[in-house]
Amino acid sequence: MMKEIAVLLFVALFALTRAQDPQEPWCNCAAFVSYEHSEIKVYQGPVINLNHCDHTDQCKVACVAELESLTNNGDLFYEVDGQTVGQYICTSLADNMFFVMNNKYVYGYFEVCGGAWQYTGIKAQQKLCCTNGIHKHCTE
Repeated sequence: MMKEIAVLLFVALFALTRAQDPQEPWCNCAAFVSYEHSEIKVYQGPVINLNHCDHTDQCKVACVAELESLTNNGDLFYEVDGQTVGQYICTSLADNMFFVMNNKYVYGYFEVCGGAWQYTGIKAQQKLCCTNGIHKHCTE
């Protein structure tokens, strides 16, 4: 009986703290490389504040604008601060112990308030190829 009361008390306390600390609506933008049974996140954008978690279109528009701006419409060879977009991705992959990436397109996605990832319609113009953290042209 005491265990049941303790569990109910814990659940009630958890619900009360969640009700007192409502999460602000947010939008998350990222880029992924797709494999047959998995996805690898290769870019994480900054969180974008939303007015409401139902504002899916607002999130998508903001993510499309961010991804297009950062990559010059999906160009992996577009230079940002002296490095290509692809080099930034390859460096990030290598920093996370992922040293080889061959012939993979990068796709833009967004999520709203922790929901399912949704495709933005953004796809890299070129395939991504990295060897030991170095971005290179793909030779299929």
